[in-house]
Amino acid sequence: MNVIITKIVALFASLITMLSAVFCPPDTVIPEFPESTERIKTAFYEGEFVMGHNDLVVSPNGNDGNPGTVDSPLKTFEKAKEILKAQNIPDSETVTVWFREGTYFIEDTVEFTADDKNNVIYRSYPDEEVVFSGSKEISGNWSETTINGVKAFVTDMPVENDDDYFHSLFKDGKRLSRPNYPKTGLLKIADPKTDEAMVPDYNASFFTNSAVFYAHKQDVLNFSNIQDVDVRIMHFWCDELLPIHSINTDTGRVETQKPSAMTVRVDDNYVFENVKEALCQSGEWYLDRSESKLYYIPEEGDTVENTVLYAGKTEKLLTLSNSDNITFQGINFEQTDWDYIGKTDGTFNNEFPADHPLFRNLKYNSNHTQAAFDVPAAINISASENINFVNCIFKNISYTAVKFESASQNCNIESSEFEEIGANAIFIHGDYVVPSTTKNINVKDCHINKYGRIFNNAIGILLTHAIDCELSNNEIHEGWYTGISVGWTWGYSENPTNNIKIINNLIYDIGNGWLSDMGGIYTLGIQPDTVISGNIIHNVGCDEGSYGYGGWGIYLDEGSSGMLVENNLVYDCSSQTFHQHYGKDNIIRNNIFAFGGEGAFRITKNEEHNSLTLTNNIFVTDNATMYALTTDPDWFIDDSNTYWDYKHGGNVYSGDSMGFFDRKSMVIMTLHGYYNNAVFADPMFKDPENRDFTLALNSPALETGFEAWEYNAGTKTQF
Repeated sequence: MNVIITKIVALFASLITMLSAVFCPPDTVIPEFPESTERIKTAFYEGEFVMGHNDLVVSPNGNDGNPGTVDSPLKTFEKAKEILKAQNIPDSETVTVWFREGTYFIEDTVEFTADDKNNVIYRSYPDEEVVFSGSKEISGNWSETTINGVKAFVTDMPVENDDDYFHSLFKDGKRLSRPNYPKTGLLKIADPKTDEAMVPDYNASFFTNSAVFYAHKQDVLNFSNIQDVDVRIMHFWCDELLPIHSINTDTGRVETQKPSAMTVRVDDNYVFENVKEALCQSGEWYLDRSESKLYYIPEEGDTVENTVLYAGKTEKLLTLSNSDNITFQGINFEQTDWDYIGKTDGTFNNEFPADHPLFRNLKYNSNHTQAAFDVPAAINISASENINFVNCIFKNISYTAVKFESASQNCNIESSEFEEIGANAIFIHGDYVVPSTTKNINVKDCHINKYGRIFNNAIGILLTHAIDCELSNNEIHEGWYTGISVGWTWGYSENPTNNIKIINNLIYDIGNGWLSDMGGIYTLGIQPDTVISGNIIHNVGCDEGSYGYGGWGIYLDEGSSGMLVENNLVYDCSSQTFHQHYGKDNIIRNNIFAFGGEGAFRITKNEEHNSLTLTNNIFVTDNATMYALTTDPDWFIDDSNTYWDYKHGGNVYSGDSMGFFDRKSMVIMTLHGYYNNAVFADPMFKDPENRDFTLALNSPALETGFEAWEYNAGTKTQF
């Protein structure tokens, strides 16, 4: 009885605090919340040109027979690398290779090994734009024609083998679109034919591999060049890009050259890509290998005389293996091609039975189901140290842009920009060993915009099996899946990932309505000393077309444990602003969680241990629940948080939804052990309707121990 009286007294105390907040207007505010466009930034300083004794100069107008001086520059990157290797300069001496302005076409991957000169800076001449391109120019010889009733340009494009066939075309610095069918909206799977799955008993709930499904008959056409048409199928957190083997237009049966990674379900969304019959909109293109013709629908101002396009030729620009102390500065890496991942010679890692009727159709293996994990990188660093990218631009990269793996250490990407990336912008991956041998890989002050453009379930920054890394002051937006993902161990087994600092990142506009189960920041597994702090995350979302769940701001997934989440601002997420699937002993303190579409806070799985401790946070909603859970008091510990609902005031609710029979009042929740030492009052944000979360100096939240912090999220460099 004494406990109940104490709880009721606490409620009355909170009510008094709430009323005092209403009648005591703020005198001043702390700290001022900055708009992203108003953050103080500085332009990157490129330094001055100083020619060292063994330095080399390269120019598109040079000659590889030249000595590589300012007046007689070399012509190619490869020749400069070859000269440095031959000169036997001591590794203790730093050499700079200076690139003059222009485009350098990389036809074959440039490979660095332990035999190459270490301690080299490959950089642009100050204030000159240097581009390493993986494309080839297509210009001249265009003629006008008509296709599908619209004007098009066409040119001869011999395709004698798969190496001649390209999947990417660029114009004026942008990726041009392959024609999709339908032009708007999505199609729905009619029958997944799971009884014909390649491995019928392989975890049918999520991961049944299949190479056949039935479309609704009205949704399929007699497509030209059927084996150049792809089908993109969307699942919960994975999209499939499967080349088609055949379509029966009478029955709607679709067979593919590649098995799905996940179970195909009735009403899964899908589209057909690279469909000649759908070629009709400006900026679209189609390579018809049967005719050896390239078709392009011109944009305004295009003529057959002035149209210059660039076809992707090289998939991988650079590889560095067992290298040390190499820096790339001020270089633009652009316009690479892609191919279907998982090519096979007839053997399959999932041991598909060779006597399966669909086995004969297969040309490719299935993908990994998560985070575009097995997509290659345009720049791959393995078993190397002190590899750095500074003030670089990665644009129109069709695979993952940069990957560090296999015991790479002490590497950095700083003040660099990533735009229009086909898969992950940056991937840090180590072997599954404890302690991890991949360590101290840092990504700082980078702008990542539009990633996952080909492999949609990719991540802005993906980190797996690494330690002692810092991901800080990055701006990540307009991705179709999670912004930052850290960890690669599901559950409580030993995890090589720990001591990761995810600090002061600005993450927003995540999700395209196709995928679900995503977070602005996402973690997996036990990660001692991992800190998520100072981040601003907003507008993470999915909709009913993506199974209608999983647009979370901060998402601690299976087994996430031992982490500190503090001083983060999270708002406008389609699901809850904070979600922990299950984990142990996380500390969630001094955060602002605001305006979650399905509420503020969620823990999915009830476990016997303490899942987390929730202290000194501010939760605000607008007719949504605070805690999405039952009244079981054993899930977590809360203490000294502030709660406010802009529709219901201090009369906040928790529960599955705001439905009358689902929601639970603050009295019920308090009697069950929640809302300990809570304040139910308006926290006095400056302009919450317009998402200005500047806090009033006399905010009642300060009475709970909440401490305002300076908002420093986002890049320091003006890009």
